Amino acid sequence: MLNFILCVFSLYWVYLLSSVVKELEAEASKIIEEAKAEAERIIKEARKKAEEILSDKSYLVELSEERRRIEEGVELEVKRILEEAEKTASKLREDVSKRIDEFVRIVFSKVVGFEG
Repeated sequence: MLNFILCVFSLYWVYLLSSVVKELEAEASKIIEEAKAEAERIIKEARKKAEEILSDKSYLVELSEERRRIEEGVELEVKRILEEAEKTASKLREDVSKRIDEFVRIVFSKVVGFEG
């Protein structure tokens, strides 16, 4: 009789444990489904925001303005460099002209025998 009671008691525990396991499995499935739904919602929201960003062309205006500012800066720098180069070339022409005049004067004086 004791064996019978122990057997029934054991079966009852197995039943309880299997019920608890089933409940835990059900709860786990519910949590997994909720997590999947939340992940799907987040993905949809991210896609929506990405589409909004891609459809918003205002950043192109900002890039165009930045490009224009860079081009203007480059143009000013090129102009400055060209002006500086022209000044340097002008000074070199004057220097060469003076040296040629001096060389002609020296040669003339040597040929004619006149120094002055």
